[in-house]
Amino acid sequence: MKRRWTEDEIWDWYTGRDWITGMNWIPSGAIHGALWLLQEHEHDVAWRDAAREIALAHGYGINSVRFYLPFEVWQHEPDAFFAHLDQLLDLLGSYGMTMMPVLFNDCSVPRHRWSPARLGPQPEPEPGYFGGSSESPFDDDVQGGGIVGYVLTDEPELEPTFRRWVDELAARYGQDERIVVWNVWNEIGNSTRGDRSLPMMEKVFAWLREADVSQPLTAEIWGVGAADAYEWLLDPCRLQPVEERAIELSDIVSFHYYGDYSHAKDLVRFLERYGRPLLNTEWMHRPYRSTIETHLPLWKREGVGSYFFGFVNGKAQFNHVWEFIKPLPGIDTRLWMHDVVHSDFTPYDPDEIEVLRACNLPPSRPVRQVRR
Repeated sequence: MKRRWTEDEIWDWYTGRDWITGMNWIPSGAIHGALWLLQEHEHDVAWRDAAREIALAHGYGINSVRFYLPFEVWQHEPDAFFAHLDQLLDLLGSYGMTMMPVLFNDCSVPRHRWSPARLGPQPEPEPGYFGGSSESPFDDDVQGGGIVGYVLTDEPELEPTFRRWVDELAARYGQDERIVVWNVWNEIGNSTRGDRSLPMMEKVFAWLREADVSQPLTAEIWGVGAADAYEWLLDPCRLQPVEERAIELSDIVSFHYYGDYSHAKDLVRFLERYGRPLLNTEWMHRPYRSTIETHLPLWKREGVGSYFFGFVNGKAQFNHVWEFIKPLPGIDTRLWMHDVVHSDFTPYDPDEIEVLRACNLPPSRPVRQVRR
């Protein structure tokens, strides 16, 4: 659609399909899971493990995956990128599952610690670190420390390359029913970036509209204005201008929230004022009391689409909490932060799996949220 969807159009689309109950999927076999899966090197090994994980997710009633598309694989190995992405979409489609691809991302490390993604053999994880590496966006110097994260879109000479990336994706998948929503930008303003990425985000929305893709577009709100880790959890209903702009551009309102049940309900009530369906595209943080047992029934009852974070615990080590919250009072770092099963598919908590199955099976149509 060459313009933003109207409220009636997006509600007709949303209520005409099963409730979206998904996961943020990073294949467990490598730190940079999407890069590992879509590159040429050792693809057969990566594919074997990934196919098993998707089959497991289907068995839990999960019907969608949020998946970061690796720009660097497209840039350096375009044939492998498209062949392997086609293969993945075929697999998802065989289970009746969809993908929410993420195109750009503001969650980043400072320029002096940044290094380009490497194709080929992938690094082994550093034990004890979320993301498998001590070089993380989740450090004190980025989270509230005033140091700005770096992203490739900061380089103006690369804009034509990014335009081609978006155009090729839109041409190949813009009418593909296995793509459920385009996630244009992850966490705009993160890593102390403010509105630095806003002009490019606006362009990407425009490029996809110009391509007349059939799927809705979104960029989530996520607490960009919070001064610290607790402020966002306790007062999630204050938006910064860059988040308001993200909502203005989006067909469907998406958000991230890792806070407790009571504040999650408050945020849903707050976001309903925008008159559009809601998708929570990142949640589930056990130390913050965002759990599958408490929150998945909430999202289903409220008709909020859901993508919890993580799935099979692996080299990315999403069980470990972010470095910057380790010293905070009241954080139980013995709990897994993300992921739901061990590498051998044994559940972290069997009760969580029972709730997953109970909420997801059989699938159901979302209840239209009340316009307030």
